[in-house]
Amino acid sequence: MREGSILSVSTLDAEPGSSVELRDVLLVSDGDKITLGSPNVADAVVVAEVMGHAKARKVVNFKFKAKVRYRRKRGHRQPQTQIAIREIRIGDSPARPARRARAEAPADEAPAETPAPEAAAPRRRTRAPAAPKAAAVAPKAPARRRATTAKPAAKPTAKKPALRRRATKE
Repeated sequence: MREGSILSVSTLDAEPGSSVELRDVLLVSDGDKITLGSPNVADAVVVAEVMGHAKARKVVNFKFKAKVRYRRKRGHRQPQTQIAIREIRIGDSPARPARRARAEAPADEAPAETPAPEAAAPRRRTRAPAAPKAAAVAPKAPARRRATTAKPAAKPTAKKPALRRRATKE
């Protein structure tokens, strides 16, 4: 992180607009010098301003058991505090920001023009070119029907003997 960075951290007990000092600093880069703490860097302080409080994106917890109609859906949004880094100090002196890899030209000077290379190599393609589409594609023939085989005739059902009724006395 650098001075001016905006971060989201777990909830801090501070009002928006107030200043917070973070003393648990694990590593500090002071220009070319890197200081690594064991576990923390001694006398290192990060001064930050609390921008506000918010909630993180929702995390959905879904439980499911097959074949027993068991479904439970529960969501959670973790509370967070947004802070802006104002100052990084080691002891009494502020830490210098690390040098950037590319030097930036001052705004008032025009950048020096460099001549374009005469025979620059063409850029490599990452994918092979697409194959040309066929102009006329023959329509597909409809699928042939299967020959139906004759089913054997059903056997005649045997007749059941008629039920005899008992004669009733009157």
